[in-house]
Amino acid sequence: MSISITQHLRRVTVKTIPIYLAIGLLVFMANPRVAWFLPGLLLVIAGEAIRVWAAGHLRKTKEVTTTGAYSYVKNPLYLGTLLILVGFCLMAANLWLLAVGLVIFILYYAPFKKKREGGRLRERFGEAWDDYDMAVPDYIPRLTPYPKRGNRDWSWEVFSENSEDGTFLSVAFGIIILILRFFY
Repeated sequence: MSISITQHLRRVTVKTIPIYLAIGLLVFMANPRVAWFLPGLLLVIAGEAIRVWAAGHLRKTKEVTTTGAYSYVKNPLYLGTLLILVGFCLMAANLWLLAVGLVIFILYYAPFKKKREGGRLRERFGEAWDDYDMAVPDYIPRLTPYPKRGNRDWSWEVFSENSEDGTFLSVAFGIIILILRFFY
């Protein structure tokens, strides 16, 4: 189920406005070069692939998700977002926005999310969360899957419930816009 424009507009908040402004600035200031564009594109594709894989397994507030990407890394959606951020900045050949984005991600976003979500998940799932939290790293994936992982398969329905289809389309649109910047 795809989200409507009205649903997407409801997601525009005080927190998301700076993100949209940064994206606009990135596109405006883009000076794509093939040597930067191709590695950046690979990072964007890898980041979105991780997000798609993770979103098809994530059952928010229902269970500690331990399947798919979550069996290797605790925050695959954030890891994917980080790769997309780095990739788009490389595609645009904009190291200033990359530096600002990394500082914000490392010093604010990641610690804020860990504190907020970790506490909520610990409260809701108790020992199951604590075991998972201790065994699975936040951002650098394990080499082997979490031993207590479940056995659920990736689900289109779950992917769609997590509204990742909108992110997928936004990423694809961003790639197209930066390709067009080669010519305009």
